[in-house]
Amino acid sequence: MAATIWFDPLLEDRLETVRRFAFALNGKTLPPDPRLTSYRLRNLRQALQVLDGRMEGATYQDVAQAVFKTKPVSATTWKTMSERDAVMRRYREGTKLVGGGYRRLLSRRRLGQGP
Repeated sequence: MAATIWFDPLLEDRLETVRRFAFALNGKTLPPDPRLTSYRLRNLRQALQVLDGRMEGATYQDVAQAVFKTKPVSATTWKTMSERDAVMRRYREGTKLVGGGYRRLLSRRRLGQGP
């Protein structure tokens, strides 16, 4: 078996993929993927949970109660809560993922590249 690797801006990603493939091929335990931190994985999970909730017709506040374990509050209080901003941000992230952004998940971050 052989691997051909292009020397382009994605070289580091390609090398990491080949390395992980070799581990799996040889029955070795895969080391944690350095491209996805536990913080990023948690955010991705929350983004998809928020998106699922919204697609099922739940309000942002309902979703925040399920995902972030917030308590029910008045509409006025809800507008000033940090969880409101977080749930709306996660919704935007989830929408991007479903729209094709998942392809960037395993790419290393590069200078000038957003999350």
